[in-house]
Amino acid sequence: MNLRNLEAINELPFEKVMLNPNQRRRLEAIDRWLREIRDSEEFRQLEYYPDVTLGDAIQAVDELLQSHDYCDYNRANFTDDQWLKYLEQKPVLHIRRVKTWPEKINSFLLDAASEVALLSLVTTSFMVVGAIFCHGVDRIEQSRGEQYQPTWVNNAKISEGGAIASIAVFLGASLTGACAAGGKQDD
Repeated sequence: MNLRNLEAINELPFEKVMLNPNQRRRLEAIDRWLREIRDSEEFRQLEYYPDVTLGDAIQAVDELLQSHDYCDYNRANFTDDQWLKYLEQKPVLHIRRVKTWPEKINSFLLDAASEVALLSLVTTSFMVVGAIFCHGVDRIEQSRGEQYQPTWVNNAKISEGGAIASIAVFLGASLTGACAAGGKQDD
């Protein structure tokens, strides 16, 4: 190590740096873990003697913790410059919101109701088109006179019944969706 560099470091102005509570808690945990490792029987059996020992690391962590003035990090404890500097050092925290069971059920009901409503509208459209087609073919068949058989009228009634049932399913799904969405707060 170059002694000139060490002297230059010692001549630097001392600026008080505060650790945040998370950093302080981590250092305290490191101190405990290092002591546990150093005092363990397994570590003694290693016969490991590096230039920097665990004791040196423990001493460094202890000195850092002792030199740190604990601060509760309230806004009133800082000047504006210190507060901005502290905020710049804070890590970005990504929070993922977990949905509760009622929210999951509500979301499922809304999704299911919208799918059923859409499907029933498409089915209603096809049934109405089918009923119109069957009535048209029945009119054509009626023009044949004596050879007329009312088979297409029966098919038209089936299509009309399917359309009415699809409309009922649509109204039921819309009502269910409206009830499920009624509890939501507007954002």
